[in-house]
Amino acid sequence: MAKLRATRLREQRARQQEYRDAQKKLRRPGRDDIARIALQWLIVNTAKLAEREGNPARMSKVEEAILEKLVEQGFDSAASDRALGDLIDRYVDGGWDFRRKPHLWTGDNIKGGGTKDPMDGSF
Repeated sequence: MAKLRATRLREQRARQQEYRDAQKKLRRPGRDDIARIALQWLIVNTAKLAEREGNPARMSKVEEAILEKLVEQGFDSAASDRALGDLIDRYVDGGWDFRRKPHLWTGDNIKGGGTKDPMDGSF
């Protein structure tokens, strides 16, 4: 006899929670963790490069590409522009580090032997 939908969903939730707990224990980053780091790195380093070169159009190209993809996904163009602008301002002007994981750090070092801040990349 087929399992009841409620039973299947309950078992699925339990399996998913076990998986998340195992990933947390392994300290394995997920897709969203990696995407946040990549976005911050892209924005900060593109802004630095644009400033070094005296070429603000370089940053504009990145903004336009991101906005285009947001609109393709159905987001409002003006709202997306404001949200992205706010994020860029926070990253570039405010030195904001979005959702850092301080529990993964010990002092100035990354647990596991690393010695540098992963956001201190160069372009």
